[in-house]
Amino acid sequence: MKSSGNVKLEEAIQYYEAALADMQQRDGDDSQRLFVRSMLLRAYEIQAITSPEDFQMRSTVIGIDGLALPSPNKSEALQKIINPQAIEQTYKPDIDDLESESSGISDFYDTFDIIDEDIDKLDLPTFYKDQLFLHKVESFMCRTNRFEQVHVSSPTEFLVKVQCIRLAMDKMLKVQSQKSFLLEQGRLQTSRLLDIAGADSAIFREKFDNIINYAIDPANFESITEELAGRRVPAINLYDVVLDFCLLDSFDDLDKPPAAVTSIIRNTWITESMRKGMLSSAVWGIISSKSRKTAPGGFLSYFYDIMGTLTPSLAWGFLSDDPILHPICVFIRENIESSLIKVFNHDITDYSTVDSLAADIFKVLKSSTEELRHRLDTVS
Repeated sequence: MKSSGNVKLEEAIQYYEAALADMQQRDGDDSQRLFVRSMLLRAYEIQAITSPEDFQMRSTVIGIDGLALPSPNKSEALQKIINPQAIEQTYKPDIDDLESESSGISDFYDTFDIIDEDIDKLDLPTFYKDQLFLHKVESFMCRTNRFEQVHVSSPTEFLVKVQCIRLAMDKMLKVQSQKSFLLEQGRLQTSRLLDIAGADSAIFREKFDNIINYAIDPANFESITEELAGRRVPAINLYDVVLDFCLLDSFDDLDKPPAAVTSIIRNTWITESMRKGMLSSAVWGIISSKSRKTAPGGFLSYFYDIMGTLTPSLAWGFLSDDPILHPICVFIRENIESSLIKVFNHDITDYSTVDSLAADIFKVLKSSTEELRHRLDTVS
């Protein structure tokens, strides 16, 4: 049975939620809205400490555009500002990740005073601002903090923007035409790269279709989540799985290739065709070793299967001085990294709402694929 104090706290939270929802639907004094929001989040922090069960129930709906949560008395009005898809995809860490009771409620108050002051000074976009407040209640996480790589000011800014990007990309992929465009371009441009490298692009397309068919099947979502959690992937979405885990991690690996690979690349005493063959065997051995540690028929087994087709050609392109393939591979990496910098730049992409951010991210990705297509056209 709840204590009377927790019952009163729950009632106070519901009043704050209702008040904030009402303020967000009308023009008014922004300072009042910021004050109510900060008080609401302070109440969440207290609830997380004094009544973690109630907080966990409430946290399943944290992550909506505007920070208004459904109240039993005003559910119909509040549902109008809720984005259900965003709620489903929001990463939710365990309650143990929150600050412990010993950290003191006063420290939490001091932190929010600073944040409120910074928000007023910087005039931050609304959607970003709301996720920043949520980050203080329920810390967002990522596999690798790449704040320097994407040219943002701090690890915290990166984490908050990653959360915004997750929600926006989920929204973007709800549009079937956009989802189909990105899938087809990924399939087509990678096939063209393999053709330029002299590899068998038909095998790639078959394996690409296999992993996509597996990934989009709702029946596999739980197993994919569990599998990738073992690789510290915190959420299943375009950013965390495709961009960070698959692409950016691969670029990181290319910056520090195994000694066996570099020795083959640099051995100019043997012919180029022999070096390519030896490189392919070495790469295949590394990938096979990793693949044997995965669950048969799981996402990672499909992933390493497709990497076995791609990596020998990409390793040669990135690490050798091949006059045709190397410049193309360098361009691809620069193209991807430049696109991410644009996505994380709120002067280029609009962080005002989840919808505006989703639209701008698609524009950046579409432009990126067009640039890649033009570059490959100069070779093929």
